Amino acid sequence: MPAVLLGLWLFRVTDVPRSAQVLQLIAAGAGSLLFFALARSRRFKLSGKTDWPALALALSLFIPLLADTQGSPERWVSLGGFRLYLAPVVLPVLLLWLSAPVIRAPGLHIASVIAVAAALVLQPDACQLTAFSLGVLALAASRAQLMLRLGLLALLAIGAVIAWRVPDPLEPVPHVEGVFIVAAELSPLAFAAALASAIVPVAALAWIGWITRSVGPFAVAVYYAALYAQAPLLLTPIPLLGFGVGPILGYYLVAGLISRERPLAN
Repeated sequence: MPAVLLGLWLFRVTDVPRSAQVLQLIAAGAGSLLFFALARSRRFKLSGKTDWPALALALSLFIPLLADTQGSPERWVSLGGFRLYLAPVVLPVLLLWLSAPVIRAPGLHIASVIAVAAALVLQPDACQLTAFSLGVLALAASRAQLMLRLGLLALLAIGAVIAWRVPDPLEPVPHVEGVFIVAAELSPLAFAAALASAIVPVAALAWIGWITRSVGPFAVAVYYAALYAQAPLLLTPIPLLGFGVGPILGYYLVAGLISRERPLAN
């Protein structure tokens, strides 16, 4: 919430279009409702008993490619009057699902990771693929079926190299990819606040992973840390702080699942 609120304040003082401000506020409200619904639900339960849902999540990343309505790059799903950036919704949840200590269906596990790599190379989306790869690296470090996860990590690394060789045709938008620059130009205090608010969501996930000895939240924390670390490249929306419905919904969704399932992968 600190990052979202600070982002909204930056939008207001830098004359970002009112429509973007309203959409960001709606996304934060919807994300909050989603979080509380998942946290209090007694019916919904994330489980590592099967890898089929993980494969379904991975395959959903092909939806923007199948729609093919916005030209290259193809990362968004059109929903009414706005476009939803799908990867930041899917990838943190997928990392949480893949954090199960026992991989009961290695074939589905492998297929899920290959599908992610293929979809993000085709879109192309090197930043998201790099962040996801580092999250898988955190999962591999958990020792559970280490060789399999290292092999999957190698596949992701190859995909990331290919994706980085494809130039991104989009120009950065100040309140999306360049929100840290916007804060720095406003004042040193605003920039320090932006950095601090970016640390909060990552630190929260890492702390939960530490106290529950669960690799899932830690892997998601690595994913978000990698996205923030790539901010100087101006190639990917800054989660929570910058404009973007997908990153907000993805974070609140995975936070709700973690609060429901602690500890997920002891």
